[in-house]
Amino acid sequence: MLAASTTIGNYLLPARIAELLRQAPQAEVDLRIDNSAGVVAAVQRLDVDAGLIEGPCHERGLQMTPWQQDPLVIVAAANAPARWTLDELRRARWLLREPGSGTREAVEQALLPHLHGFAKTLQLGNTEAIKQAAIAGLGLACLSRHALEESLTLGRLRVLETPLPALQRTLWLVRHPGKQWLPGLQALLGQVAS
Repeated sequence: MLAASTTIGNYLLPARIAELLRQAPQAEVDLRIDNSAGVVAAVQRLDVDAGLIEGPCHERGLQMTPWQQDPLVIVAAANAPARWTLDELRRARWLLREPGSGTREAVEQALLPHLHGFAKTLQLGNTEAIKQAAIAGLGLACLSRHALEESLTLGRLRVLETPLPALQRTLWLVRHPGKQWLPGLQALLGQVAS
């Protein structure tokens, strides 16, 4: 069994799992999706064989391996202005995930050094809710580009031009050293790690 945080489980793994099942139709995949804190807790309790998370793990005794880089972009409704100054970003309402979310932690680490805080926030419990709120014009969001591809292609959201540097985060593979891996999981993680 594999656990993955929300963006990874919803937007990155489905195509990779499909490719694995094309290559090995007899393989069985059991995927649990939670926020990063929930994934780490499941790995610690040995409920799952491994986890993929969107932020660093702060728990001792777990093995962490960088998996891949994930580009983050700042978006707003399609009719929002294209260019934003730092002052405009500071005054904007930000659509954020809940504490414990790897996306929330990554957004805070990427933005707070430049913005020195958020003037207004709206906390939403998942990426899809944040996307829909941004489409509705409720505020700005900073999310994985992978989670936004469809909305950007359809012209429902726009990537904002800002003076901020390019934003990205590291996605991590988390393992418990006491957990034995089964051959099927090894095959899936080989596919995941590619």
